[in-house]
Amino acid sequence: MSQSLWLRSVIALLALLSTASQAQQSPAKAAVTLTTWTDDNRQAWQVPQTLPKRWVVLGPHLVDMLRDLQVQHVIVGVQDDHPSVGRWQKSLTGFPVVAQASQINEEQIRRARPDLVVYWPSGLAGNQQARLRQLGIPMLAIDPKKLEDLPARLNWLGALAGQSARAANQANELQKNLQETRLRYAQGPRLRGLYQVWLQPLYSLAPQHVVSQAMAVCGVDSIVPKTSVPAPILQLEFVLKARPDVILLSQDQLLPSQKFWQRFQQIPAVKKQRLVVVNDRELTRPGLSLLRELPTLCDQLLPFRTLPN
Repeated sequence: MSQSLWLRSVIALLALLSTASQAQQSPAKAAVTLTTWTDDNRQAWQVPQTLPKRWVVLGPHLVDMLRDLQVQHVIVGVQDDHPSVGRWQKSLTGFPVVAQASQINEEQIRRARPDLVVYWPSGLAGNQQARLRQLGIPMLAIDPKKLEDLPARLNWLGALAGQSARAANQANELQKNLQETRLRYAQGPRLRGLYQVWLQPLYSLAPQHVVSQAMAVCGVDSIVPKTSVPAPILQLEFVLKARPDVILLSQDQLLPSQKFWQRFQQIPAVKKQRLVVVNDRELTRPGLSLLRELPTLCDQLLPFRTLPN
């Protein structure tokens, strides 16, 4: 046998062995279908034999997640997401309104005949949650405390909607993008920042809030001290002493904020004109929009980290 023929035979044999090895390993690499988990209210869940078909979804970001999974047809009622609440029968996304930001309507929920309620515990008062439980409908709590938790919650919804594969693919992609964003913006000087939710009174967000975590990924650490209050009110004197390098706010707050803060040139963010308009709507929804907006936020803040102080 010539040397070249022998070499081709060896290559062919190695290729066959490699193919066989991959075929044997493929079952181990197959995606594992989620069947059980514990939700964010410590409630144990198991995917039922008959999947729920009529969902009340209390939280605009939770509606967004179901739309991402292309299962919005299961939604029979939502929380009002209009800027001026209390007088709308349909949400901005086109679903029947059965609850306001802080109050449910039991009669409308009963009328919707749901077999599942998906809710955000941080956005619904405890007494309202208790009233919901009295209706006897299964309640799935989604209240992620870390950025890394967000993609996993998509898997819960996918399992209950019969879209486990689609949810897993999206969750894996989101997790991968989050890790890449962390690495991309990890280097360089860090800044101290204030996320201004509202000007008067001066509301901000706790350092453990997912938006504050997003800021930290981008190299900006919140000036807000540790607190159990998700959205604390800050005293002006505290901000003057903390001297934030940047102040993040929404577009509609820019003009009044410029007028207010210009008196305090001792604050680096004011002196260097670093009042940064961010996509407040996407960032403050504790769902997938926050993860998708994260690279844009980091790009906005990067120039302030690289310019000399």
